[in-house]
Amino acid sequence: METYYIRINDVDNLTTGASFLGSGGGGDPYIGGLMLKRELKSKGELEIIRRPKSNKAFVLGSAMMGAPIVMIEKIPSSSEAKKALEIYSYVMNKLIDYITPLEIGGVNSTIPLITSAKTGIPIVDGDGMGRAFPELQMTTFYFYGVSPSPMVIFDERGNTSVIQGIDGYWTEKIARIITVRFGGSAYIALYGMNMEDYLKNAVLDTLTLALEIGELLNDKKLDQVLDKLKAEILFKGKVIDVYRKVEKGFSKGYVVIEGIESYYNKTLQIDFQNEFLIARTNNEILVTVPDLIVVLDLFNQKPITTDRLKYGQKVIVIGVPANEKLRTEEALKYIGPKAFGYNIEYIPIDKRL
Repeated sequence: METYYIRINDVDNLTTGASFLGSGGGGDPYIGGLMLKRELKSKGELEIIRRPKSNKAFVLGSAMMGAPIVMIEKIPSSSEAKKALEIYSYVMNKLIDYITPLEIGGVNSTIPLITSAKTGIPIVDGDGMGRAFPELQMTTFYFYGVSPSPMVIFDERGNTSVIQGIDGYWTEKIARIITVRFGGSAYIALYGMNMEDYLKNAVLDTLTLALEIGELLNDKKLDQVLDKLKAEILFKGKVIDVYRKVEKGFSKGYVVIEGIESYYNKTLQIDFQNEFLIARTNNEILVTVPDLIVVLDLFNQKPITTDRLKYGQKVIVIGVPANEKLRTEEALKYIGPKAFGYNIEYIPIDKRL
């Protein structure tokens, strides 16, 4: 077991790196960073545990749920996720030993840390996706046998629901309807499990990875990020069209990018559902989920989330191979292209390019 600490000077690196790994989703990283900095001003530091050895310890996921774009106008107080965790502990009569991120992306990399600061419960270095996905069943926890239920969902008014779905799909459907009725975003506690199951099923060391990627990007060392992740530059260009709508609790749409430099006379379209799903140019598919599609600002190399895309931005589009736990036959049932309605077989990015 190894312990390290996140301090206020680490927050910008964390949010930049998590936004990169979030593949366009996970919620607004700027807002999440501000909330975390506020907590760290009084707390000083947060304890992060890598690979705890206490197999019977109880781990609980903490996250925001809903369309990321809603959070820009509906800014949380930062206590909502803590309340969800406390209600889970009370209803289930469970002592929570560790908190885990559900996904590594944008605000959902910071929500668990804020909850940790408010409760004193340490964070485990890992998550259930190794990136961000839009639906609750799209986690390595669920692929390999851990249920998201029981689940607590809480809003800023104090409205609370406890969900016991028969499977991950039903838990997602019920929670999504409640989230829409709560105003498009809510805060959740779910995927309770013992540490043995967590270490077997989680994508480990993702907070560490986000910190490392963020530091490199903030120092404008993109080449080192590409080398570290075995990633590829797919496209460079200018955003010429963005179509976006909030539908059934998701931010859905696409962005069209007109090529520049060596990509002149080409266009790239990227579809998204909270996160980027598929990138194609001139009818050629370049990358699909579960591999990551990342859009960076051409000039400052900072990630751009789906809710921050706008006409005229000059961008770099990057493809990143997904963690191996996301590429198994079992995982692809839930997060491959067909899970999002595309009649496309998943081909790993490293075999496409």
